[in-house]
Amino acid sequence: MGWTLQQPRSRHLLLLFITFASCITVVFISKSDTRDLYDHSSVTYKLAEMEMRVDHLTRLYELKDKDVQELIKHFSSVLKTIVKSLNVSVSEDIESLMVAFNKSVEMVRSPMAHFDVYTFLPHLRSHENYLRPLILHSGGRNAVSMVFGVPTVRRQQQTYLIQTLINIVSNMNQTEQKDSLIVVMIGEIDQEYTQQVTAEIKNRLPEAVNSGLVDIIAPSPEYYPDFNKLRITLGDSEDRVRWRSKQNLDYVFLMMYCQPKGSFYVQLEDDVVAKPQFHSIMKKTALQRIADGQEWFILDFCRLGFIGKMMRCSDLPWLIQFIVMFYNDKPGDWLLDGMMETKACNLEKDFVSKLFMRDCRKRKDEIWVTFRPSLFQHIGTRSSLNGKIQLLKDSLFKKSVNVKRINKIRGK
Repeated sequence: MGWTLQQPRSRHLLLLFITFASCITVVFISKSDTRDLYDHSSVTYKLAEMEMRVDHLTRLYELKDKDVQELIKHFSSVLKTIVKSLNVSVSEDIESLMVAFNKSVEMVRSPMAHFDVYTFLPHLRSHENYLRPLILHSGGRNAVSMVFGVPTVRRQQQTYLIQTLINIVSNMNQTEQKDSLIVVMIGEIDQEYTQQVTAEIKNRLPEAVNSGLVDIIAPSPEYYPDFNKLRITLGDSEDRVRWRSKQNLDYVFLMMYCQPKGSFYVQLEDDVVAKPQFHSIMKKTALQRIADGQEWFILDFCRLGFIGKMMRCSDLPWLIQFIVMFYNDKPGDWLLDGMMETKACNLEKDFVSKLFMRDCRKRKDEIWVTFRPSLFQHIGTRSSLNGKIQLLKDSLFKKSVNVKRINKIRGK
């Protein structure tokens, strides 16, 4: 299944609107600060930001178009009912119009159907509503530059979620907060627990929640497959296979929700701390590479696992599809690495070479760009997998006042 809607006429209208808006924006930029005309890098940077905004508008159009088509479908049905009840004949033109309405509806897929999850999660095939999130809280914010995804699950002992959210919010200024959306995805189906976590977030971060900075979602209970039927892979225990397979599906659910919300997506975890102004640093880095015409798929701001991985929201469908296909096979960060290898490495040429690993790594580094020093650090010691101790630290993250602040919150 593809991810684009086949609506040529509507697309032409959209492109015309975007072209007009772009011209107005360029004129506004030139008049708002004439000094920028002499600052090529500043103008290029703003054009790169505008490019991302246009990309976001295009994706919003594609996703919202289903609502329009549902209205068309409803109108067509009502029209047929009226014609039948009046027992009158209609002209060929009107009949052709009614047929065209129905065909246009058939051409459109639902927003979630942009991702072919049904082949690999067949229990969802006849229940598309299982993919719809339970919105525990949302301020309705979208069209932001940065969307931060924070998956969380119940931990048997120590939890770090509130400390992580406080740290992330406190390390953004007001401008950065208004340009961001933090999505907390509670990967649990126990409604009492999800309501408890939601209440705690609202209680501890009232300003962030009330301003629309934080969305809180959970999956439908029927979203997950039967984890007792998973294949045992990599020689792992059944518990570990179930844990990492569910974690992958949590990533998928979170990314599908976040994809239309902004220009860039950043994967975080529920046990991290960040450096001050991380938002501005990440956004500037991405826009500068776009302005310079440098190819990239991932900007990596933390060397550990899936933490701090930044992507264009428009690129998320590729990763979502890849994880869905292999969610039972490997952990999510391994799948990300495998996808990058698939995109970058020439196996036919390199596999017979003794320098394969080095050559492949060089190609991957061109689209998976690591930022130094790291902007995020892992603080958790107990994994969400029962009994697993996780002591990994990113050596490129230099301890700052923010780590001290989070330790103070924890009472250390």
